[in-house]
Amino acid sequence: MIHENRNHQAVAWLWIIFSIALLLRFYGIDFGKPYNYHPDETKLVTQAGRLLASRFMDKDAYFAINVYPPFYTYMLAGAMGGYIGLGLLSGHFESLDAVRIAYDTEPFQFYLISRSLVAILGALSVLLVYKIASRLYTRRIGVFAALLLAVNFLHVRNSHFGTVDVPATFLGLVSIYFCARILQEGRLIHYIYAAIFAAFALATKFSMFTLAIPILFAHSGRYPARSWIKHLFDRKLWGAAGAGIGAFLIGCPLIWLDFRETWGGIVGTSRFERIGKIGSGGGFLSYWTGDQADGFGVFYPNSIPETFGVFLTLLAALAILYLMLKHRREDLFLLACAIPMYILFEKMSIKAMRHILPIIPLILLAMAILIVEITEKLKHRSTRTAALLIPVLFFSVAQFSVAISYQRALLHDDPRTTATTWIQQNLPPDSAVAIESFPPLLFLQKEHNFTLYETEWMSKTLNKRQEFMEFMNSNGSLYYVADDFTRQTFTWKFTQKKYPEIAKDRIDFFDWLERNSEKLVTFKSAHPKIQPTITIYYIARPDDNTTNRAELTGLYTL
Repeated sequence: MIHENRNHQAVAWLWIIFSIALLLRFYGIDFGKPYNYHPDETKLVTQAGRLLASRFMDKDAYFAINVYPPFYTYMLAGAMGGYIGLGLLSGHFESLDAVRIAYDTEPFQFYLISRSLVAILGALSVLLVYKIASRLYTRRIGVFAALLLAVNFLHVRNSHFGTVDVPATFLGLVSIYFCARILQEGRLIHYIYAAIFAAFALATKFSMFTLAIPILFAHSGRYPARSWIKHLFDRKLWGAAGAGIGAFLIGCPLIWLDFRETWGGIVGTSRFERIGKIGSGGGFLSYWTGDQADGFGVFYPNSIPETFGVFLTLLAALAILYLMLKHRREDLFLLACAIPMYILFEKMSIKAMRHILPIIPLILLAMAILIVEITEKLKHRSTRTAALLIPVLFFSVAQFSVAISYQRALLHDDPRTTATTWIQQNLPPDSAVAIESFPPLLFLQKEHNFTLYETEWMSKTLNKRQEFMEFMNSNGSLYYVADDFTRQTFTWKFTQKKYPEIAKDRIDFFDWLERNSEKLVTFKSAHPKIQPTITIYYIARPDDNTTNRAELTGLYTL
């Protein structure tokens, strides 16, 4: 009877936690409307649309965004197809032609479908963490691990973006759950499911290949250390390998549609991640120390201390150390799930918290284990309860507040959107306009027929200033739209240390721009790391009468 009551209590708390997870992940999900300022969302919705339009029969559609594993776009295409079907039935869309027009002219609704799908998968991940924790440890640990993930700022933030990181994390957690079943029961069906979901995670994001390690660990962990080698030939393990390969070939047909291009793309991406790009970089253990690039916009903040807070970071480090010291079979299994992936990205030059997102639920689970098991050593029940609830509630409230504050910042009017409106109202049609790396989306303003020039300051070549000057001379005069994200990139210590000549060249150009142009308007950001300040300049040709331009100067400084 007591066992049944505790089970009911755990389920009740779990539904409350799941509701909180949904609330946080859907709050502010329409940020940026009607524009989309997350570059990865655009390409995924584009690919899903092409797959739907071609009924998944166009090879070029699979490679339209280079060698990018397409399994998430399968899921997205299914969600978009359902939305379109309901729209046709309800009269929201009159015909398929109306759908095509909406897809081209009002694409934000399809971005919202992608974000909603990711938000749901993010919330479901909370339930998965509970299932993993309660199977390996206790329901109490499962409930607290679920709560920590439900309010975790990093997971909440990324659950707002229609990108592959949260879906890959979700699929990885499903695989890890079945690995836990392998560790405890070892049934063939668990091997099959663990391999299939690991393959689907890999077909969503190539870095998820480290999920093979938990499968091998769970299998070998069932046997004495002296005999695990002979069990490598177990039919269950080879059955899992066959199921995984088959699932991957279905989930990622790139590999058999064009093996050479796919392999070349994988190698190229790996090389790019190792070498890095301008604005990236970090020191040893920089995810933990914070000694790496800050990130901008949807990629800010960009370290464990910045996303967790100092106290939660220290607790996370202690929790990992605790698992190492206890080194029970279950503890070593969790470490085998997390550490290989962390090592993979620790060695990469591009440091992004979204890369290590799949291990965040496991770190939070380790924290729940530490808190629950340490407090259970206390003698008095009231003391145990207080010692357990106080830190968990403190960290949960802190993370909840950070998540809400961040989404409120994203919901604030973006200076790029305000700048777009100003440009529509004030710049003459057919104007030449130069833009930087985080610009207003002027390419959508087709009715104004702007001649757009992308400055490509993030390139690693030194000829970009010369190319800009040639464009300027060919047009005589032009408008220049600057964003302060681009400028901050070249003042970062990692940029100046790794690319000193390029950093100096870009900074010299920005100084030249200030001296040789007319500043028309500035749209200041209320949240400088989340939304960029936009400044619009006018660069006149020598014989230009700038009297009319002066009417625009200083018209707005927002």
